[in-house]
Amino acid sequence: MTRRAPTPFQAYVKPILFTSAASTIVFATAAYVWERNQVTLMKRIQAWRSRSKDDRPSAREFVQAQSEILQERWGTLLDRFRWIQDIGVPVEVQKMVFMMRQRWLELSPGERTVWGIIGLNSIVFAAWQVPRLQPFMHKWFMHHPASGRSITLLTSMFSHQHFWHFGLNMFALHSFAVPLHDYMGREQFLAFYLTAGIASSLASHLFTVTRVPWAKIIPSLGASGALFGCVSATAYMYPDASVYIIFLPFLPIKIPVALGAMMGLDLVGIIRNWKTFDHYAHLAGATFGLGYMHYGQDLVWSPLRRKAIEWNKDSNLFGKWTPKSSPQPEESASKSLNIPGATVDTHSNRQERSAKDYAEARYEKIKSWWDTRRSGGNKD
Repeated sequence: MTRRAPTPFQAYVKPILFTSAASTIVFATAAYVWERNQVTLMKRIQAWRSRSKDDRPSAREFVQAQSEILQERWGTLLDRFRWIQDIGVPVEVQKMVFMMRQRWLELSPGERTVWGIIGLNSIVFAAWQVPRLQPFMHKWFMHHPASGRSITLLTSMFSHQHFWHFGLNMFALHSFAVPLHDYMGREQFLAFYLTAGIASSLASHLFTVTRVPWAKIIPSLGASGALFGCVSATAYMYPDASVYIIFLPFLPIKIPVALGAMMGLDLVGIIRNWKTFDHYAHLAGATFGLGYMHYGQDLVWSPLRRKAIEWNKDSNLFGKWTPKSSPQPEESASKSLNIPGATVDTHSNRQERSAKDYAEARYEKIKSWWDTRRSGGNKD
């Protein structure tokens, strides 16, 4: 079938608009979910505040609160499948489901997130193996710059046709994404991962339609761009860490050196016009990861979290992080406000405090809590 050449709008404007809109929506949603999760945890942890002399729960209590929330969510999910027992599912199958549930709960938050992504990639990979689904998969899970479809910039990053491609990418994802998740947190990591994948697909798209005649364009797919973003971000965070190449398991290599070698190889691939891998996507993903770690958290993630805190209706919850101190002359009536730094509890004083100032104070309290949790909890 002869494919028509894309119009300038389809080739350039539409994919750029899609990437900008998708990235904005992903990060805004992540900030909102992050804020709601803090409220959920805060409500749970307040139970310890009522029976503990400590102003701040310990790291163990924090982990226990997260575990209880996860247990409750799983219990709710399993309750919805009680009909399986009623229709006579064998006991062995029920035991297997229970064992899988327990194993899932034993995983760290980072491992659960990464295995969820691997599971999604596995479903798409399995769909590629069904002959009757091939036309659908080629249309919606493989990005062709001349097709005029921008949604495939996103869907193609979960798509792998061949087992070796799928296996190597998922192995790399599990190796590098878990420590990155532990550093960023689930919400920011997922926003970073999705945006890295879309941005690398966009870069590959733009360079391809600019340099390659449209009739000779080869469609692309795979999670490599997002994975290179994870590798470069990990190299930025842990420059002294070492990695091992699967073919040279006895030779440790500093991760910045390994990243530089891979980027150099991709640069040679672009110059020599190699076709095996999408070298544009690799370089774009690695560049995005480095740029985000250097600038993105301060210019993107932190402002979005402040805005999410400012919009949250349960804003007084986090005021209870304020450490106890000796009462001040004007402080006796301010306890009902629970506003960090408040000294006078009058209705007019609460109105004078702007939403922005309140959000800033609340953000600093939450940031302090996450820094304490990331370093291993209270050391006092």
